[in-house]
Amino acid sequence: MSQKQTIQQLPIPERTGHNAILHSSYLEDVVAALSEWKCHRVVLVHSKALDANSSVINDLKYKLGDVLVGTKSGVGAHSPYSDVIAITNLLHEKNADCLISIGSSSYSDACKVARLLHSSLSPGLTAEHIEATINQEKGLADKLKDPKVKLIVVPTSLSASEWNHVSSATSPEKKKQHFASAKAAPDLILLDPEVAATSPRILWLSSGMRAVDHCVETICNPKCTPEAAAHMEEALSTLLKGLQEYKEGEVDRNREELLRGIAECQLGSRQAMMGLLINKIPMGPSHAIGHQLGSVGGVMHGVTSCIMLGPVLRYTMAKLEPQTEPQNKVLQIFNNTLGWDEKSAADAVERFVRFLELPNTLVKVGVTRQDDLDTIAEKTMTDVWGGGEKQISTKEEVIEVLKMAKGG
Repeated sequence: MSQKQTIQQLPIPERTGHNAILHSSYLEDVVAALSEWKCHRVVLVHSKALDANSSVINDLKYKLGDVLVGTKSGVGAHSPYSDVIAITNLLHEKNADCLISIGSSSYSDACKVARLLHSSLSPGLTAEHIEATINQEKGLADKLKDPKVKLIVVPTSLSASEWNHVSSATSPEKKKQHFASAKAAPDLILLDPEVAATSPRILWLSSGMRAVDHCVETICNPKCTPEAAAHMEEALSTLLKGLQEYKEGEVDRNREELLRGIAECQLGSRQAMMGLLINKIPMGPSHAIGHQLGSVGGVMHGVTSCIMLGPVLRYTMAKLEPQTEPQNKVLQIFNNTLGWDEKSAADAVERFVRFLELPNTLVKVGVTRQDDLDTIAEKTMTDVWGGGEKQISTKEEVIEVLKMAKGG
């Protein structure tokens, strides 16, 4: 395996002191961080599946010993408010000084939001208290206080929420809302390929498609700069290679190739966030629709990208002339990296989803009722990346894209 390396999470002043460890050994790195920070009251939030199917969680609990004062097993998809509230209450009740998240983006987002609410609201908060912090037109709460509790994230997916200071959680009304403060990013991110290798294949591969979606929607955004495009092009190529190596290593039962693919993907998912987090280029319609497809339809985070990215590209290519050049750039990266000869970016994305053997239509995930599609379109209009002066700006256009994604 490659050498362990500590890096600043992002090359911006706001992330000074916020590090990530590549090729981490999570047990020794967690203990070292707690010792450095002099933390003695730890709350652990962890994946149920990871606990049931591996020794990762039990090994950490044993290593933490008496400093572990509280645990929560399981967080619902898309970080429901109920789980966020439970974590926030645990931080208050246990007088915690450090929170550890081991799991997918639903876990890291729930923990990041809980830290903000812990520092901003009094104990005993409710969903109504949370909603009161949000600008409902933007779907964003960005006036929250910086967190007081340290946060370590050990991700088991590629959705890359751990790199973002903005997090999302889902209200009881099934609206995905967003939360932020300047210092809301984790204090430490541990990229341990051995832990990530325990992730179910559909979670790993679909979250990889989410990272691909980050790259593609940044490149295709009219605000994309040459600097951001260069980051995204490199990240997209890295992700495509890494996901291909993971898939082929899995098929060939070649663990070395599998772990190499995981490590490449972890680096690629970080770089895929550079356009958003450094150049402030927003994501596009695939993300906006996907947020609400996930919360309304109960569709897994990464699978929303598998379903929506191709139709969004096809729709915007036909409707918006400025899409021609960036989409051709995306197409070239797919063809050059994978040795293909596809004719459009939408075709290349859809072929890659089929290669990964992931769900690629609304029919395959059981979201076909017209009232559900109407609700998704309506909620997209007030998503942080939906509605207004965007590439797809009306409810009717969103309905049109959803029809293209329906499948047979």
